[in-house]
Amino acid sequence: MPRFKGDAYDSAETQADLVMQLCSNVKFANQIAGKTLLGRLGGVFEPKAHHQGFIFPGTRGVLGFIDGTANPASEDRPGVVLIGDADPFFRDGSYMAFRKIREDVAAWDKLSLRAQEDAVGRRKADSAEYPDAPTTSHKKKSDVKLGGRDMKIYRRSYPFWSPFESGILFICYQADLGQYEAIKKSMVGGAKGGHDRLEDFYHAVEGGYYFMPPRSKKVGEFLGDFLFR
Repeated sequence: MPRFKGDAYDSAETQADLVMQLCSNVKFANQIAGKTLLGRLGGVFEPKAHHQGFIFPGTRGVLGFIDGTANPASEDRPGVVLIGDADPFFRDGSYMAFRKIREDVAAWDKLSLRAQEDAVGRRKADSAEYPDAPTTSHKKKSDVKLGGRDMKIYRRSYPFWSPFESGILFICYQADLGQYEAIKKSMVGGAKGGHDRLEDFYHAVEGGYYFMPPRSKKVGEFLGDFLFR
């Protein structure tokens, strides 16, 4: 992952060789699955980092706004997420971008509702587009076209919180990492009147890129089997 403007980390230090995402409705299920997997991988891999997120009702983040409103519809998602003819060896897999972003909630909460909606570009109550949002709003800065093509990603992020830090475990999937990078470069760039207003409250402290292999298609194959042939 390249180092974007404002990043407070070296991706070469935070990048791992393998990432595992465990999701469930109850925390103990994650504990059992994680313990079992790490036990099976003992001697081959050792833990580098651990992150624990959760889901707010209505998929809101710690800043109070709904996350992932612009995600592609289910019928459009394969074209956004799955690798195709451009990289046939990895066909039907996906590329994941991960960033741990600390959010300055104390400073954010000092803003008026109007200032927050100006920054996001959406109504806080229902995430409807904010008609008069500035060009530096997140909605407008993340709306990117390259060569007449909309740059889309599929977000699957999770808020995190502790007495010492809070923010978002930003996770997105795409067929080409250029999709994410085009959006991120727009957010930190000075076009359209300046950088994305949300960047004033974001502090990325970890990150990396990962390949997510496709589901196995044959009995007896394991996930990512083709990578070891």
